Amino acid sequence: MPLPQRKIVEELLRQPFGPYRDEEVLSEECQSKPGRTLVLKSFQLAYNDEIIGLDESEQPLGTGEVDNRQFRFRGILSIHSTSWLSELGVKRVEAELNLRANTRSMREGERPPSIITLEGLFNRNTGYLGRTPVPGDDDELELRLKIQGFRNFPALYMTSKLVPDGLFWHSKDCNRTYEVATMDVYTFQLSENFFWRYRLLALMIKIVGEGRTPLEKRTPAWFVTQYLERFAHSASDEHERLIYDSSDSDIINVDEGKTYLPRHPRRIHRRDILGLFAAQSEWFVTDNEVKRKRIFPFKPWNAFRKEVRKARWQAARNNVIWGWPIGREHQPDLESDPDSGEGDDEDDEDGEDTRIVVERNPVIGKTNEIVRRKIDKAKTRRNLPSARRVNEPSPSGSSSDEFDPARAHAYMSDFSRGSSSTASDSSDDSVDEHLPEFGELIPRQLSQVPELPGPDNRWWCPVPDCGHMVDLQRLTRDDIKALSATTVFYLMEKKWRSIREDERAKICFFEMVSKHYEDHLADLGLRFVQIRGRVGIDSIRDKRRGQQVMVIVKEEVTSEPPDQSLGPYAYRP
Repeated sequence: MPLPQRKIVEELLRQPFGPYRDEEVLSEECQSKPGRTLVLKSFQLAYNDEIIGLDESEQPLGTGEVDNRQFRFRGILSIHSTSWLSELGVKRVEAELNLRANTRSMREGERPPSIITLEGLFNRNTGYLGRTPVPGDDDELELRLKIQGFRNFPALYMTSKLVPDGLFWHSKDCNRTYEVATMDVYTFQLSENFFWRYRLLALMIKIVGEGRTPLEKRTPAWFVTQYLERFAHSASDEHERLIYDSSDSDIINVDEGKTYLPRHPRRIHRRDILGLFAAQSEWFVTDNEVKRKRIFPFKPWNAFRKEVRKARWQAARNNVIWGWPIGREHQPDLESDPDSGEGDDEDDEDGEDTRIVVERNPVIGKTNEIVRRKIDKAKTRRNLPSARRVNEPSPSGSSSDEFDPARAHAYMSDFSRGSSSTASDSSDDSVDEHLPEFGELIPRQLSQVPELPGPDNRWWCPVPDCGHMVDLQRLTRDDIKALSATTVFYLMEKKWRSIREDERAKICFFEMVSKHYEDHLADLGLRFVQIRGRVGIDSIRDKRRGQQVMVIVKEEVTSEPPDQSLGPYAYRP
């Protein structure tokens, strides 16, 4: 039978046919193969008749139970051959096609057309479909069907060999696979966090694969630096415009927008990139720890995860949104004060923290219990803290250049007699013998190494009800009163990029925190003393050392300049 004119067929094929269930209209020959992948457009995802995104469908249960959730998808598929359709599929499509033709003829007042068959449309000699595309022909006709089915396996984004740079989707029918080319707007909005998560993971794998950096050095700051140095701006960006006037004399190639003069792309701030990693920090920790080949070490990333949560909360106090997963900016369990639930047992707190993180970020194919055990095992692999060796004299004496205030606080983590060295003189023993009686008075936060400031360069005192803050970008007179003039000048110049990468800035920060911790101890009638390279605690009112202590108190009252030669905790006889 003769086919209608091309413009009529084009009108009839303008809108997709369907929707049809894939198991009813598609044949077994309709499969993705190497070099030819089935492509879905306008992809939609639903659960319980509500549109959802990949953030929900790709969130595993984590309980080990069989996941019986039915996620229904829908998309537009272009049919390239009648062999892709089942017998029922051919009949249903032809019926809708002829219904459209009859409706059109009635609307236009024309005679009813002859019956149109798919076999005629796909005829290589006389048909309009299935022909080899002609270069420059943008009016190629396609038979498009709305296909819907149910998800079979978890989605793969930038991790599939068939679709290395896109989204790979599995249908239950015949285990059929698709490449998702475009998405429905609402489904895409609910999937942004999923896409960012795997884009960052693919970037991290690429960064690691192109270098030989040891595992233990792949910290968050290292990944940010590598991105800014190697991936932020490609060489082509310098001489390429995306929006340009073809008559501009600076344009070399009108088609590609190449320019003679170099462009200056917007400088990307480290904090912007760090915020992207911060948003996925919890998931990175749980997902990386179950991999056979880890791409980064556990310890610095787990510490980064905890710092991010504090930074989020501190930023929220200033009405700033930073480091949140997309779509979870106001999730209650992430909005709470990270220090508000602190108890007396740090092990219990740490275990509860791990449990919450794993429940919030389950890993596909692993139960939460397995992930939790792996994280607990990773914690035991950490090196024992070297801070307990502070009480040992250094080979070079008691120079202030080698005195680390943070380690001085960590020295008293248990306030026990066993912490002191047995080989000491009587003056040293007079300092150490007070540790048991002082232990109950001193807040345990003062015995811990202070955490470095978050991405906002702010540090909040962890002592309950203190509220003191050190802002490295806006230092106050009280913050710098214990620092030397050269140190203050170095900080105020702000030439250092990150406190985690600049050792001198880090030491300056520890000195400021140490001075603040000294104020806490002074309120308790205690102070730090250093004798022959050893650090300890003594009472200000101790009669045996009353004369020495009175000299120090007098210096503070009269506001005389402190002696900086021996560091902030130097003992002055």
